[in-house]
Amino acid sequence: MRDIFIFGLTVAALVLVLAGCSQPSEPSGEAIEPAARPSTLQGPEADWNDVRFAAAARAFQQQAETEGQALQALCEPLFSAINAFLDNPQKDFQISAQAAWHRCYEQWQRFSLFHHLAFNPAAQEALNSTRRLINSRPFLPGYIDSLPEYPFSGLVHETGLELTLDNLMGQHQMMDLDSASLGFPAVETLLWKTGLDEYWRVNGGDNDTAIKRRHQYLRIASIQLQDLLGQAQLRWSAQLGFTGLSDSTQQRIVWVSLEQQIRQDLLELSFAPDARDEPVWHHPSFVAGQGKRHLLAKLAGLEALLASDEQTASALASWLDRSGYAVSATALGDHLADTTSAISALPDNTPASDIGDEAWQSAATSLTQLADDISHIRQQLSTQNGN
Repeated sequence: MRDIFIFGLTVAALVLVLAGCSQPSEPSGEAIEPAARPSTLQGPEADWNDVRFAAAARAFQQQAETEGQALQALCEPLFSAINAFLDNPQKDFQISAQAAWHRCYEQWQRFSLFHHLAFNPAAQEALNSTRRLINSRPFLPGYIDSLPEYPFSGLVHETGLELTLDNLMGQHQMMDLDSASLGFPAVETLLWKTGLDEYWRVNGGDNDTAIKRRHQYLRIASIQLQDLLGQAQLRWSAQLGFTGLSDSTQQRIVWVSLEQQIRQDLLELSFAPDARDEPVWHHPSFVAGQGKRHLLAKLAGLEALLASDEQTASALASWLDRSGYAVSATALGDHLADTTSAISALPDNTPASDIGDEAWQSAATSLTQLADDISHIRQQLSTQNGN
């Protein structure tokens, strides 16, 4: 296992280098591939029009807007709670802020499905930078603040570094991808520094400098996170980018986003073979705990897109069945239900828990099947559309 503690000692040697992630949103004026015109063909050729992706694309857009609105509603209380705690460092205020962090972070996991791909490939690098600024996993808590074994490690104790947003952005992933200095990791690490007199209350002692810097750091990180989450929501709320794309481009964005969400962000990160042995590298919220709720949240976007009422199939399920792909909507829905059930059966703080082999393997197998389903659909689409 990599030594996360030794890394904290290297902070004093860091130099200030601005990271290449200073553009948190997609460039304006991006070229949009025009939507295909409706078919005017009659007879058998018109069958192509029966499997147009328009209804499924509208459902994806609407779900992104719904999750974005929920993101704002659930995250605004976090930033208010942080301010209340910093203004008056009391135990109840810290507990309230921690609970608000979990609610906000859980909703980000739900919304993150809609923050994988840019509407224009030229904007993808900027979007990737934003994703890394919002939430970078795994990360090193010792890069941000002290650890019990190394009480003077972390940027909080690097007194030669002025705590400004520009400087913290320069430190973000400066050494490697594990060295996050902003986003959910920074807010999580700082909010879970428990021991009010030691970490948060200025009392004229030797720790006052670090305490003041910790206050300053948490304010900067929370304001930056609030701004980035707002930009992520606005990318969808204006309905300017996704709805104007061609049918094939909308298909690619939906299915590649689902593939990355399920396979990369969930299966390969949190259910890697060594996840139970080294949970610090695979846990979605190692410092804050409650891993299972955040793992389940990553499935919520697909659940919403496949949700059907008793009379009518969802737009995505209807399109999938009409398209005649090897994976039917029923099979995909069944595998999603199996995955949700298997992960729900795991301990609350998965993977940092004592997990039985059978339960773990059941979850990993179900998730692998679900990821394979999505990959098969995405690959068929890619072949069909020539991209």
